[in-house]
Amino acid sequence: MPAVLGVVLVSAHMPPTQDTFGDTLKIVQIAFYAVGATIAILTYRAAKRGLLNSVNTEYQKRVMDRLQKLSEDLYSEFDPSSPVHWASRQPVHDAIRTINEVFRNNKKEILAERKYHYGTPYTEDMKRLDHLLAPVVSDPFIPDDIRTVVVDLLQNRLHALHGIYIREFEKYADNLAKGKQSPLTELDDVNEIHNKIVDQMNRQGCGLTQIEEEVHEIRSLIQEYFDSFNPNRRWWNRRKRARKKAELPL
Repeated sequence: MPAVLGVVLVSAHMPPTQDTFGDTLKIVQIAFYAVGATIAILTYRAAKRGLLNSVNTEYQKRVMDRLQKLSEDLYSEFDPSSPVHWASRQPVHDAIRTINEVFRNNKKEILAERKYHYGTPYTEDMKRLDHLLAPVVSDPFIPDDIRTVVVDLLQNRLHALHGIYIREFEKYADNLAKGKQSPLTELDDVNEIHNKIVDQMNRQGCGLTQIEEEVHEIRSLIQEYFDSFNPNRRWWNRRKRARKKAELPL
């Protein structure tokens, strides 16, 4: 029995074999690669988040700049200090002058044919609205909900103005061609056509006061968009809602 115990004790103190060292080395390598891979993934995610945050910040800055310009453009015709203020422009008077000039230059031909074949003027207010509308339709820096109402406003207004102008200018040119009237040169006479056009614009919801109200509503939407990025504003709104809820009767 003592001999057997001796053998057991000797074998328990035998040095590790080469296989034991190999297994340990493999475990260490696996742990090293796992840690390295984890660090690489975390580093990539952090870099990606940083890149996305910087891209998003730049995008939001461009959106806000674009919305600021859009707000100014829409309101400019109601701003007395603006060069495009409605009182500083006379699209109807300019159109009548253009028709008169074409009539004088081609009077014999027009009266002989009793037809005015030269079309109607493309007024400055129509040009301005077209210029505003064209980029808004596909501008990537205008949020969809704001783009929808702006496009709707400009398209409806252009459609109404186009129909009214065509109808009244063609009627005037046709009367000239048929000799039913002489070219209007007096301000009061031209104002009669202008007033007719203004009345039709009001009836179609495109009068100046009506358009100004809609522009204010759009500018309010833009303000709400800006407020959504203001943490103090969000805190204040939550506080107001909580206060109102507390005031409700049980």
